[in-house]
Order: sequence, then C-alpha cells, then structure tokens
Amino acid sequence: MGVKADPDVTQLLADWQAGNDDAARKIIALMHGELRRLAAMHLRRERNCITLQPTALVNELCANLLSRQPLSCENRLHFLHIASQQMRRVIVDEARRRRGPKRGGPLPRLPLDEALNQAIALDRRIVDVHEALDRLQKLDARSAAVVEMRFFGGLTEAEVADVLDLSVATVKRDWEFARSWLLAQLSGG
Repeated sequence: MGVKADPDVTQLLADWQAGNDDAARKIIALMHGELRRLAAMHLRRERNCITLQPTALVNELCANLLSRQPLSCENRLHFLHIASQQMRRVIVDEARRRRGPKRGGPLPRLPLDEALNQAIALDRRIVDVHEALDRLQKLDARSAAVVEMRFFGGLTEAEVADVLDLSVATVKRDWEFARSWLLAQLSGG
C-alpha cells in the first residue's frame, strides 16, 4: 500500500529537513497551486463568516512554515495533510479574533435588516468544530486524522489510506465513526 510520492517534493522535503531553507521556498513554489486549491476548499466550507481569501490563507500558511523549524514530512500527501491542519488553525484563529473585544466582541457586523446572529453563529461554529476535533483527537487520533484529511484536506478515501497506511475499508469505518461522533458533539447530544 505504498504512498504515491512525487520524487521532486520528497527530495525537497528531505533537503528542507537537512537545513536547506531554499528547499522550503521551492516546495511552496512547486505546491502553490495545490495549496491554493486546498485553501479555497477550506474557505468554501466556512461560507462568508471569514474574510480571508484563498491567496491570503496560503500566504499566512507560507509565512508560518518559513518562520519555524522544518516540517518532518515523508511525501507530498503528508505535506498537504500538515498544510491542511495549519490552514484550519489559521481559520480558527481568525474566527476567534473576529469575536474579540476590538471587533465588538460577539456583536454582529451586519445591517439590522439582515439576520442578526448569522455571522456570530458561523464564527462560533468554526470554533466549535475545532474544539470537537481536538476532543476527537484525544479519543481516537486516527479518526481525527481521517476527518482532517477527508473534510479539510479534500483527500479521497484511497489517498487517506495511503497516507495512514491503512485499508480503504478501515478509513471508511473511521470516517463513519468520526462523522457520527462529531454530529453528536455539535448537536449537543
């Protein structure tokens, strides 16, 4: 069940881990289109409660990646999984920032004639999903990884199976469990 690897990205990831900062920039340039697609997928799920654009989300991700120690990634899919996790954290941080006192706290920034609590409910929902995923991570780390890769990363069941070195049937079971568990958590049940 070998992971489909892009030899160029895999070598660049190894070079980056060995201390070659230029390799990180090359990875970002090589993967920019995929990162932008991933960012658009994340933001599409968030509807209109976040003002970030895909390019801004990718730029934020790149700034975070370049300001830290090199990532320990095995291949392209593993890199995309970690990038997806980081994008989710940026979106959650943005939702929390929007709810902060400087932005009027929980007061909506909508005209009175529109749905008054729409923006707040969506911002709160992002944070709720993030916190529920953190709880799932503690309960069942593998299922949480499946959710992140499938829902946030846009990977297929087969790609998730390759990254986690599992069978597709196991990924399907984990996906079904995680979806049911998260639904119960988010609906208060």
